[in-house]
Formats: sequence, structure tokens, C-alpha cells
Amino acid sequence: MNTCDTITAPASGTGGAVTVIRVSGPRAAETADLVWKGRVLLADAEPRKMYLGKVGNDPALAVYMKAPASYTGDEVVEIQCHGGAAAADNVLRRLLSCGCRMAEPGEFTFRAFVNGKLDLAQAEAVADIVSSGSAAAFDLAQKQLAGALSEKLDALCDRVDALRSECEARLDFPDEELDFSSDEELAADCRGIVRDAEALLATRERGRLLRDGVEVVIAGRPNAGKSSLLNALLGYDRAIVSPLPGTTRDTVEARTVLADVPVVLTDTAGLRESADPVEKLGVERSRRSIAAAQVTLGLVDASASDGASALDELRNSGAKNLIAVWNKIDLVPGFAPPASSDIPQAAVSAVTGEGVAGLVEVFRRVIGQDRGEGALPDVAVNARMAALLEQGSAALEDAERRLLSSEYELAASDLAEASRRFGETVGRTASPDLLDAVFHRFCIGK
Repeated sequence: MNTCDTITAPASGTGGAVTVIRVSGPRAAETADLVWKGRVLLADAEPRKMYLGKVGNDPALAVYMKAPASYTGDEVVEIQCHGGAAAADNVLRRLLSCGCRMAEPGEFTFRAFVNGKLDLAQAEAVADIVSSGSAAAFDLAQKQLAGALSEKLDALCDRVDALRSECEARLDFPDEELDFSSDEELAADCRGIVRDAEALLATRERGRLLRDGVEVVIAGRPNAGKSSLLNALLGYDRAIVSPLPGTTRDTVEARTVLADVPVVLTDTAGLRESADPVEKLGVERSRRSIAAAQVTLGLVDASASDGASALDELRNSGAKNLIAVWNKIDLVPGFAPPASSDIPQAAVSAVTGEGVAGLVEVFRRVIGQDRGEGALPDVAVNARMAALLEQGSAALEDAERRLLSSEYELAASDLAEASRRFGETVGRTASPDLLDAVFHRFCIGK
């Protein structure tokens, strides 16, 4: 990616009522004026004012944003045409024939980063907004786009750089009577930065849950009510429900949000021995789904006499984070799960909906979402940032030991490494390879 070309791409999906085509670069207005025709030239237009014109025979709106007051920091034109694929293709073909280049994935946001409109943490928040699967994930990404995480990371970088400067000053001016901090004070500063980095690292798991979601499998014997529970959690009929055992022969997946976390729910074939070759394949898939899932909702028929043995089968299935869900409590008035169970439990009626809210609360506790009374964090580092914070903290711990031994040259080297690692979190010291890895995760048009 470069910042010299004038680039274009759809900035919205096609197929709706309107498609937005974005043009960014030094010749954005000049190129758009070759394609879009209105009463004024866009190059002479009032910035941020919408104008009506045409692209060929298709009516289209256009708005001009003068650099640097645009998303990318470059000159930008956005053309709004009809949402059909043919209309959008018509605009794009004309722009490309007039000298634009098709934007690469993430190239608009890359230019915003290069032009100082966003740092790397904020740029990643843009991708998180696009992919957010729940309101909580969206709110977190919005906070980080506004700079909540960048502020904390920048503060860590500044503190490391200040330490490094003092350490290097000792080497540059060894005979000067300057007011240096003591070795113990410098070492204490290292420890303080590591503690604050660890506080950010503690947000990693919450961020992973909100960004990536949780794979949840619904498992149990045939006719335990797995499909009914899937439908109850989704709020609509996704799976076929029948009183006949073995109705579900294959896995059925659906996405939803539970406890503010996006989840992929998988309904599975009932676990039992079978001579039916098709059902056997379904059971094998069920076992693979259980092994891969992060949470298993193990359904047990509360009205059956062998509920305890069914629960033992689920315990021995290799399920991770197993929740025992006693279903069909509408058939057993006053039912209560066994008090002696060593795993989280819930009692529900998938048919009436009774107890489903309680099951969601048990799920919240199992995935750790009950901490802080459900309060959403202002920040949550991603895996890339977490790895850099860990590496930077390790370098700071080495620097602390060097400082206590007055080994300033080695301590300065460790602090330089910490500065580089922490700086990569927000892009202060980002390499071209790192930038490519970050921005190629984006979709075209962002």
C-alpha cells in the first residue's frame, strides 16, 4: 500500500437502498469530476455539503471532504448511488477508467493511520466495530476508537521513554553532577510500569470473549430437548422439534448473543449407541463438536428416572466447561437439581421458557462475565497487544535487575527493547510487516 495513488472502493455493502463509493487521494475531486456531473464541480464545492448530480444516467449524490478534514486525512469524495450491484459497478468502472486504483483491504484506514488521524489501537477498533457481534462488543470498540485504550498505552510508552532517557543520560554524562534518581527509584519505576501493563493484560480474556465470542454446544441423550432449548435461546424456531427420539441427525448451528457475548450455538444429535449408519455419523459429529466447544450445555431429562447416569455420561464425554441443564421441569413440579453436583447446574423448561434466564446467568458465571457486576470495561487489549505488553514487561523486569546492579548500559538496552515493544501497540515503532498484518485483516472499503 502507498499514499500517493488515488484509490476507490465501496465503503458500504451493495444490494441495499444506497451504495457509498469512496475516493481518496491527491486527485480525488479531480477524478470524481470526470465521473459525477452536477451543477458545480466537486473541486470547487463547499466541503461536507451534499450535491445532487448524475453518474451517466443514474442520479447520484456526492460530497467533497477537503484534506486533512476527512477520514483518511487525504482529499476524499464519497458518491452515493443506487444500491444495486449494477449501479455501484457503473460508478466504480468509470472511476477506475479515469485513473483511480482499487483500494486494498484496510487501505483507507491505513492512510488515516499514516496521516495521524488514528493510531494503531484505534485502527484496530475500526475493524472491531465492523465485526462486532453484540452491543457490548460494539460499545467497547467505540470507546477504543475514541482513544480510551490508546491513552493508557501511550502513557506506558511515555514512562518507559522517560526511564530510558535518564538511564542513557547517566552513560552520556557520567562525570556531571546532575540530579539523577537513585537506582532504587528507577527500579521501582520499572515495577510500577509492569504492574500497570499487567492490569491491561488482565482485560485480554474479556476482550477475546467480546470480539471472538464463545462456541457453545448443546449435547445430551436423544429426546432430552436439545432442539427445543436451541429454539428457546434463539427466540425463534431454528431446529425441528419432534417427540420422536433421534430427530436431529446432523449438527445445527445458529448465532446469537448470551450474557452480552456473541455465541455460536450448536445443536447436536443425541448421544447413544445406534445401528443406523446415518445416526452413527451424527453421533460422531456430536462428539467432535463437544470436544471443540468452549462451553457445553449438557441436557438431562428431569422427568426421566436415569437422570444421574445421563449426567455421568456427559461428565465423561470430554466436555469443557460443562453446565448441567435439567430440562422438562414443567413435567416435574417442584423439581430441584441435585445439591451434591460438582458442576454448574440450571433447571429449565425449554417449552415454556421457565428457567432459561437463570441458565443464561449460570453461563455468565462460567465464562467469567459476572466479574465487576457485569460492568463493561473501557478497554480490552487484543492478542497482538497482549503479546507485546508481555514482551515489554519481561524487558522491564530485566532492566530492573540491571539498575539495582548499576549496570546502566545493559539496563538502557532492556529499556530500549521495552520501548520498542510497547510502542508497537499503538504504532509508534511499527514495522511495515506489522502494519501489513494488521490492515490486511480489514475488509475492502475500510
